[in-house]
Amino acid sequence: MPWINLTLRQGALPKPVQHSLMAKLTEVLMWWEKVPNTPRARSIMKGWVYEVERDADYSAGSPVHEKPFYFLEVRIPINRLDLLAKEGLIRDFTHVVLAAEGAEDNPSNARRVWVTINELNGPDWGIGGHTDWLRDYTSALVRSVPTRRPPDKPPINKPNMSCSTGRWRVD
Repeated sequence: MPWINLTLRQGALPKPVQHSLMAKLTEVLMWWEKVPNTPRARSIMKGWVYEVERDADYSAGSPVHEKPFYFLEVRIPINRLDLLAKEGLIRDFTHVVLAAEGAEDNPSNARRVWVTINELNGPDWGIGGHTDWLRDYTSALVRSVPTRRPPDKPPINKPNMSCSTGRWRVD
């Protein structure tokens, strides 16, 4: 279950903006991970916002600087993103944070947004007291397709399925 940690100094963004920002970051992560936008898939995406004291946001060893920094950490199962997806995710997270702040999207401001992607192996990640959660996660990424129909109902048209990315997708 991927999650996003956002760390920022107190007062950098009002709470309503933080809530909107986390919703947009979740949407961006789902897009790059190629997760369908379904209630079940959204329910497994997690996120936390950590606000640190104003004087706990250091740049060049000093807590005194005009603009805040934003640190985003994405934790995700290994091999869910290829190199281009990681680059796109980092770029898009940066644009989304600057838009939430209302800052001009330029290189100087972009350098205040730091993004790390931590890929975790299945055995290194436990949920619910066990490490075999990946089955549940993978099953949430596809729309459910009925495998059996009641005998008194007409056949159900099956959606198109493709495997061009190495993962089965329902179109």
